[in-house]
Amino acid sequence: MNAPDKKSLSYAFSPNHNMTLGTDVPDMGSGPISTESVTSPEYYEQEREKIFKRSWLEVGRTEEIADEGDYFTRELKVLGTNVIVIRGRDGQIRAFHNMCTHRGMALGTEECGNERTLVCEFHGWAFGLDGKLQHVPAVESFPGIDKSQLGLKALACDTWNGFIFIHWQPEPEQSLIDFLGPMAADMDGFPFDRCNHIAHYSSTVKANWKVCIDAFQEAYHATYLHRNAIPGAGDIELALPSSVRFYGPHRSVSCWFKPDLAPTASEAISYKYGPVGFSKPADDEVDLAGDAGLNPSNDESWWFDINVFNPNFFCDLGGGWYFTYNFWPNAVNETVWNMNIYQLEAQTAGERIVQEFTRVVLRDTVYEDMSTMELSQKAFDSGIIKEQFLGDMEIAVRHQYWVNDNLVKQG
Repeated sequence: MNAPDKKSLSYAFSPNHNMTLGTDVPDMGSGPISTESVTSPEYYEQEREKIFKRSWLEVGRTEEIADEGDYFTRELKVLGTNVIVIRGRDGQIRAFHNMCTHRGMALGTEECGNERTLVCEFHGWAFGLDGKLQHVPAVESFPGIDKSQLGLKALACDTWNGFIFIHWQPEPEQSLIDFLGPMAADMDGFPFDRCNHIAHYSSTVKANWKVCIDAFQEAYHATYLHRNAIPGAGDIELALPSSVRFYGPHRSVSCWFKPDLAPTASEAISYKYGPVGFSKPADDEVDLAGDAGLNPSNDESWWFDINVFNPNFFCDLGGGWYFTYNFWPNAVNETVWNMNIYQLEAQTAGERIVQEFTRVVLRDTVYEDMSTMELSQKAFDSGIIKEQFLGDMEIAVRHQYWVNDNLVKQG
C-alpha cells in the first residue's frame, strides 16, 4: 500500500465500518510481493544474521521459572544454539548458551527443571546459577586455568509484563523497552498477571516462517477458511480490520466484531456461565483495569487486537483473555509454531466451562490455519507461483515483507 493521505479507508464490501489508520502508514508500495524471500536459502541465511541475531526474541513467561533454580531450555535453530534460561538466587532471570565451557556438553538436558547448581554430566564442571564457574574436578591438571574467564556464555535477557526476551548479543545496542517501543506502551496495563495458562499447542510446519505468520495477521482468510469454526465468520465485512497501527518494525491490527452476531447453540450454553470468551466481548461487570492495554484506536465495534513484535512474536489481546504465537525458523522451509492461551482466572465451575470452550474453539481455528501453510509453500517452492498479490485488508502482511526486506538489504 502506498502511504494514504487520509485517516481511514472505506470499501463497498464493508458498509458498517471503515479501516482506521491509527498511525502514519509507511510507503510500502502496492505491487505484488516476490516469493524469493520465502524460498531462497541464501535469503534465509541473511535473515538469520541480520534479523534474528539483531532482535529481542520472546522465549517464555516468568511464571514458568517462578522459584530460585527453576530453568527451561529452548532449542533455537535459527540462532544455531540451545539456550538455558534460569532464575538465580538473587531472583534475577538470566540466559546462557546451554554449553559447558570445558568441552561443550549441554548443562540443562531436560526441557525444564530446578537445580541448585548447574553441573555438567560429562566431567562434573559446576556453574552457579549466575553462570560463574565454581568447581573444576582435578583443577591442578589445568595449568594456568582462570575460572573467572570460563563462566557460561551469556545472552542479553530482560522482561516486559512477565514475558522473557533474549538477545543474541550480550550487550545489544538497543534496550528491550526501546525495541518494543510505543506498541508495548499501548499494551501496558493489561492484566497479564491475573490470567491463567489454559492451553499450549505446537507443531513443526514445512513452510517458511513468514508464510506461517501470514496466516495469523489478517482476517481476509477468516471469512472463508473459518466460516464453520467461528460463527458469523462467513460475512465478508469481517475481512476489513477496524483499525491498524505501525510502530517501526512492529504492527497492530484490531479486528471488527459483528454487532448482530448470533451465537451457536454450544456458544449460547457455554457463555451462559461466564462473562469472558474468545467470540464474546467481556461483560461490563468484568474488571479489566479500565480496559487498559486494549483497543488503542477506540474502535466502536471492537473484537481483539493482533499485536506482532517483529520478527516472530504475537501477543493478541481480547477482553479477559490473550494468546501468544511464536514462529521459530528451523530452515528456509521449516518452522516450529507455538501457541499459548491465557484467560482471567476462573472463579466458578461455570467459568471453567467457558475456558474449555475457548480452548477448543481456538484449537479448531488454528488447525484450519495450519492446513494452508505447507500447500502454499509447495506452490512457492515449485517456482510456478513467483508473486503474492495482496489487498488493502492484508496490509499487515505487506508490512512484514517490507520491514524484513529492508532489514536484510540494509545489513
